[in-house]
Amino acid sequence: MADVSEHTAAHRELAIALHDLSWRIARFGPAQVGLEPLPASELAVLRAVMDEPGRSVSEVAAVTNMQSSNVSTAVRALMDRGLLDKRADARDRRVTLLEPTARALAERNAIENAIAGSVSAALTALPADAVEALVAAVPAIRQLTAQVAPSLAGRAGATQRGA
Repeated sequence: MADVSEHTAAHRELAIALHDLSWRIARFGPAQVGLEPLPASELAVLRAVMDEPGRSVSEVAAVTNMQSSNVSTAVRALMDRGLLDKRADARDRRVTLLEPTARALAERNAIENAIAGSVSAALTALPADAVEALVAAVPAIRQLTAQVAPSLAGRAGATQRGA
């Protein structure tokens, strides 16, 4: 059985590799289609709204683990960029709901296509067994993605509370 420190080192290495890959894709994907990358806070807000259109600022703040004031600042910037729209909630006119614009959806599609093309091109340079392993890991990576956000949000909340 593997030593706990071996698992910890392997988990750390995996985390750093995934972060590096994610960062490169996030930075270079928009550039491939002639778009300026968004600041991290704006990207997080835009992704949260695209994942579930019709979220309120407080809901976006909760899912991104950001302060509502920071989400509001990002929303204003995204509206200025033509990427988000606001509408009043039909049930409670005091609540503003956020929606991605047609431009945001079109740009996301263009960026995702560019990313898919770049990653596909990079995969052709790898040995077939490495490509198979990466493709086979997609379900596990999606499960990990779903688990990481709540895990990190819990830690960040405890840190913010002084725990």
